[in-house]
Amino acid sequence: MALLKVFVLPVLALLAGAISAPAAAHGSTTAYAAGQGSVNRIEVGIDVRASVSDRCGFATDGAPSGTLSQTEFDRTGFSKDFAIRLNCTSASRIAVSSLNGGLAQGETVTGYASNAPYNVELKMVGDNGTNAGATCAASLLKAGAGCAFGGSASTTNGLRLGAPSTKANGSYVRVSAQPYTDSKPLLAGNYSDTLTITISIAP
Repeated sequence: MALLKVFVLPVLALLAGAISAPAAAHGSTTAYAAGQGSVNRIEVGIDVRASVSDRCGFATDGAPSGTLSQTEFDRTGFSKDFAIRLNCTSASRIAVSSLNGGLAQGETVTGYASNAPYNVELKMVGDNGTNAGATCAASLLKAGAGCAFGGSASTTNGLRLGAPSTKANGSYVRVSAQPYTDSKPLLAGNYSDTLTITISIAP
């Protein structure tokens, strides 16, 4: 049986806005009561400026999560999609890492394989239809190199979507494998892997 878990670890979701309130410059002036001077009222101005920075994260209930459980995957293969809904008002990056770099069994026996390969496909879609996609072997997601979305997301690492995405646009993570065909047979038993998905704003 193959058991594959997917969960999310937020990395960089929000940049804080800034507020400033500079006071207008005025000379020294004195106000007097009526009949005691020519200046009875003083007016000053205060400028208030604020900004809201871009934000990025997964929408409520939009983070990919779940479990794939497939018996006799070595004969049948498997394919399953995990939907993603982003809440990013600007460009974003998503990265994926694999705990085992494949479906692992945990034992080692001469003449047998205990790690089965599979692929991970990432598709990101923006509000305006812009999309980004790539497919990598799970082995590259453990190594953290050689894949466009391997490792942990940052402002410079991960698959980049160059447009805002704030709706259910059809983004997903897909895990899949063909029937096992390597020369070494797989050991009998249960195989598993865990994928960790992170997201970052991408200035």
